[in-house]
Amino acid sequence: MIRSQRGLTLVELMITMVVFVLTIAAAANIFSGLLNQFKQQSKIAETNIEGVVGLQMLRSDIEQAGYGLPYDLNGITYTGEAINVVSTTHNDTLFNDGTANPPRAVRIGNDIGFTNAAVTPNANSDVLVIKATNLGTSAAATKWAYVSNTGAANTMRQWTNEAGTAIPDENLINNTDQVIVLNPIVGSRQRVLISDGAAFSTTFNSDTGTFDTDFQPVNGSFETYLIYGISPGVAPRMPFNRADFYINTPATMPTHCAPGTGVLYKALVNHADGALNQLPLLDCVAAMQVVFGLDTNNDGAADSFVDDPGAGLTAENLRDQLKEIRVYILAQEGQRDTSYTSPSPITANDPDLGNVITFTIPAGDALRNYRWKVYTLFIKPYNLR
Repeated sequence: MIRSQRGLTLVELMITMVVFVLTIAAAANIFSGLLNQFKQQSKIAETNIEGVVGLQMLRSDIEQAGYGLPYDLNGITYTGEAINVVSTTHNDTLFNDGTANPPRAVRIGNDIGFTNAAVTPNANSDVLVIKATNLGTSAAATKWAYVSNTGAANTMRQWTNEAGTAIPDENLINNTDQVIVLNPIVGSRQRVLISDGAAFSTTFNSDTGTFDTDFQPVNGSFETYLIYGISPGVAPRMPFNRADFYINTPATMPTHCAPGTGVLYKALVNHADGALNQLPLLDCVAAMQVVFGLDTNNDGAADSFVDDPGAGLTAENLRDQLKEIRVYILAQEGQRDTSYTSPSPITANDPDLGNVITFTIPAGDALRNYRWKVYTLFIKPYNLR
């Protein structure tokens, strides 16, 4: 048989190429859509993980508010807590309780923080301040012990396992960790701060022969003193640790964040100089509002809900009345998505105060291409009584 030697014509080749190009284009379009969807879902998942981790830290610190705080300074004064740091949106010294006053476990700076004009009725976010001994990032701040007088001698508590071996991670470090000491009950007074007449803190040492006797019970008193770690090495400027929570705009914002948002920070007051050490908790935050639930009729339950408790609540008032803290945070979820249109307004509704956050985005605004989420935390402080 004679084989045909005829090849493809130019028209056939062009038709084949067009079909091939159209097929590749369709596949590329599908792949691009899948890739974009994957990026969106990955960013949303990343945001959710950040929210879980960062807000769990906020929840934990609120639950610990008041832990280890002295109720009675016993005539001792201490260095002012925080100094004003110009890089933040508010004056940090507003939450200093005064060097001769018992520290208040929780403070609110109502509408004095980060500004977002699209948020009503409060364009300025709140600032939340927590005070307790165990808020610091050092291992010392998470530890405690006690010393008991047994008549003729004092015995220091060391934490051990079942075999009687000391547990390093749970015990204060000798000759390093700075501690405060409290006498739980002195007559009608409670949690009285012990001092040597000048200093309110001392360096911990579990050896009762070398631990500063001014911070130990008197022989024959049969008293027990509580010991709380504050910081390692440096003598503390205050008999507690302090954490401020607020929104701030760093020098360089994360590139995926919407315009007009900031970063939610936990900032610890440095004992050496009173400045704030910032720890980012959540990116792309538009607003934060805080509500106090107070028991004003002494029935054990919150009956008054306020977003501005004012300056009238003393440390004792707070211990008696504060039953619940509610935190509302409006944050971006994921990254910008031009195929998505956000609803507007977005609200955070408190069951007792109504809308505490209303976020209004004008039609056609680029912010409509972002997803927004309201994080709601209802938290009971466990250490105020």
